[in-house]
Amino acid sequence: MPRFFTKFRICELFGIPLYVDMSFAFILLMFLFSGGSLELGLAAALLLAISVVLHELGHSLTARAFGYATRDITISLLGGCAALIALPRKASQEFLTAIAGPAVSFALFFIGAFLLWLLSYAGGYGDALLTVLANTFSIFPDGDLYFEKGTSYFLINSVYFLSSMNLMLGLFNLLPGFPMDGGRVFRSFMCAFLPRARATYIAMIVGRVFAVLLGLNGLNAIVTGGSWGFIRILIAIMIWQEGRREYLLSQYESPWGGGGPGVWRARVSPPPYGGEGDESDITKNRD
Repeated sequence: MPRFFTKFRICELFGIPLYVDMSFAFILLMFLFSGGSLELGLAAALLLAISVVLHELGHSLTARAFGYATRDITISLLGGCAALIALPRKASQEFLTAIAGPAVSFALFFIGAFLLWLLSYAGGYGDALLTVLANTFSIFPDGDLYFEKGTSYFLINSVYFLSSMNLMLGLFNLLPGFPMDGGRVFRSFMCAFLPRARATYIAMIVGRVFAVLLGLNGLNAIVTGGSWGFIRILIAIMIWQEGRREYLLSQYESPWGGGGPGVWRARVSPPPYGGEGDESDITKNRD
């Protein structure tokens, strides 16, 4: 992932060095000033960072199971990046490695909804899921989930954000923006029918179409006063450039396995951020 500033190593997870690029401080500041309160903004930024790291660990540990090591994980302005020393060669292995990240995100979505249900005093787990869906997409009927008066507003909204943000994170990364997760899943299917370089080329073209649409969406957000449009444009540029890089690497890969020159960077970017830092009142109270 493009490095905007200096990155710092903060710890190791399962033997994998974890770095934070200083550009991530921008996300922290944006959440702090758009979350309705400093406490909720800080919690949202930290939950985002933790969720992205867990998403990347999903990629890394799945690749490790197939014998491929991860050099490091970095989180930055554009999300997370797990740098694999060699690329899984089999289509099935690439599919499982790519899908593992969104699978972790969806698991966190369900866990967050479960915790939200535990905090309520009326309504079932299905109501908790509907509550998250309704507040995330505004197209579902809200679930009948109620909370006692006095229940921590900070806790309820932090748990809601954890669930909602990971739902968006998982869905966004399944879009075919190669070399994001959905694009890699798409390429793994194409490799079943085409040579790897040809499959990569098609995935790159599809990814570039997605990048153009995402960039236009970001530009529209900027013109209309929406939030986070410039980050969507940066993500679109990353997809455009990195897709080309991946295609060139596929042309030089050894037919005997072991990957091509350099490392493969499994990428994940948070959803286009629109409003995720806003304070959302999802609580219902009954006397």
